[in-house]
Amino acid sequence: MARLVTKFKYLKPNRKVSAGGYAKYIATRERVEKIDSSQKFASATEKQKHLIEKIIKDFPDSKDMFEYADYIEKQNQGSASDFISRVMEDYAYEISGRKAYADYIATRPRAGRFGSHGLFTDDGVQVQLSKVTEELDRHKGNIWTAIISIRREDAERLGFNTGARWRDMLRTQTEALAKNLKIPMENLRWYAAFHNESHHPHV
Repeated sequence: MARLVTKFKYLKPNRKVSAGGYAKYIATRERVEKIDSSQKFASATEKQKHLIEKIIKDFPDSKDMFEYADYIEKQNQGSASDFISRVMEDYAYEISGRKAYADYIATRPRAGRFGSHGLFTDDGVQVQLSKVTEELDRHKGNIWTAIISIRREDAERLGFNTGARWRDMLRTQTEALAKNLKIPMENLRWYAAFHNESHHPHV
C-alpha cells in the first residue's frame, strides 16, 4: 500500500514574508517540471502573426489546412504554433535555407515548452506567474499551502511519476479541496507545481 505524505499549513494575513515570493519559488525552483500549457490560450504573438502572413503569401494553398481554419477561429498561441509547425513539415523542402523560416525553426515551441515556470491550475485557465504573485501579495486573508508527496517506487508503480499525471488528478479534486478547506467554490483559487525529486516526487 502506498504511503501518501501530506503537509498543510497556512500563511496568516499579517505575514511578514511575501506570499507572491513563495509562489515564484515553487514555480521556478530547480527540478520543477514545466508542464503548464495554458499559455497556448493566450493571443497569438506579433511574431507568430507576421510569420503566418508570410506563410500565406509564400504558400497560399496552406489556407486549406485544418490547422489554418483552427487558427482563424481561435487566433491564440497554440493554434498559431500548430499551423506554423504543420507548414514547416509540409513545405520543409521549399522552406529549407530561407532565413525568415530558419530563425523560427530553431526556436519553435513544442507542446511541452509553453511557459517559463511550472505553475498550473484548472484546465483552460492561463497562469501568468507575475499576476499570481501580485494577487497573493494583495490577499488579506489566510493562504493555504500544501505539500503532497509519495515515495519514488510508489510513484513509478502507480503512474504518478509525471507532472501531467499529478495535474490531471488535482483537477478532478477541486470540489473536494474546497469542501475540506471550507472555501466556497467561487472563492477558491489554487495553483500547484510538480517537483520531480528523486526519492519523493511531490506537488
